[in-house]
Amino acid sequence: MDKYPSEHLTAVAAQDEGVAIPKIGRLGELFLEKGLLTKAQIEQIARTQIEKNLRFGDAALSLGLLTQMQLDQALGEQFGYASKDLLTGKAHASLKILHYPFCLEAEEIRRLRSELLLKFEHQDKIKVAIVSPAQGEGKSYTTASLAIAFSQLGRRTLLIDADLRNSAQEGYFSLDRPDGLSSVLAGRITAESAIIKLMPNLHILPAGPKPPNPLEIVRTPNLQNVLATCWDQFDAFIVDTHAASLASDAQIVAYQLGAALVLAKKDKTQLDLLKQTMTDLQVAGVKILGTVYNQSEDDLVTAEPGQGWWKKIRTRFFA
Repeated sequence: MDKYPSEHLTAVAAQDEGVAIPKIGRLGELFLEKGLLTKAQIEQIARTQIEKNLRFGDAALSLGLLTQMQLDQALGEQFGYASKDLLTGKAHASLKILHYPFCLEAEEIRRLRSELLLKFEHQDKIKVAIVSPAQGEGKSYTTASLAIAFSQLGRRTLLIDADLRNSAQEGYFSLDRPDGLSSVLAGRITAESAIIKLMPNLHILPAGPKPPNPLEIVRTPNLQNVLATCWDQFDAFIVDTHAASLASDAQIVAYQLGAALVLAKKDKTQLDLLKQTMTDLQVAGVKILGTVYNQSEDDLVTAEPGQGWWKKIRTRFFA
């Protein structure tokens, strides 16, 4: 079945070889404004629509005038998904949930969001730490993508970068702020002054300067106190953590959130480290919501625009 919505094109009196030439529809206007299509090309697409009973996107693809990625990005803008143009900073090209919201990877992220919503359906707030055993397993990317996905539902979302040793979130959003969570935990500034508005429903509390004692400053109840100060402002708290096998930070952070989602990566995560991570979380009294097993195409550090982290995922949620 065709995935593209109809353009609702209206025929006008002008005729070309017996085929009515439609007016330029909303999606055609968007490509015209972006300089990706000319009026002549749009008319060519429109004629193909009528002749072959196709919708705009499929007709454009069949003619080779647009790419799948260009269509996904335009449809995201047309149907009101969060824009890639942030109020502060700039979103990394690898964040497909922003740049290509109709691609399969974005659908997988929204599916994961839906499963989390079911887990929290009887709670007023969503609080979850994203944990993985080692570095390079997609944890920070998943954290950023989930925060964006929740904000797209209209949930007031705070993305917290609690990886005070090896922060990745500022790279995803090209932030240039000296302060963040470490500054708040050290008592130098308030959480309100450190939180940055990225989009109408998405805010971020970046990691801030790397402290000499990250394990000590995130200890209980320091992070809980930070959450308490902004509790009424947000509906969802999505928290990035440091690799669980490298230090105890993730367990301490997850304990203060109360729940964790554990991430593993195909051909990367070691099974013994994954088991140890889950055991450590359970011993700390953390509720493990489930595990996410992702298979990626490219390493995030070298990802080109349009390339993402997830090729496919398998998720196991626990009762």
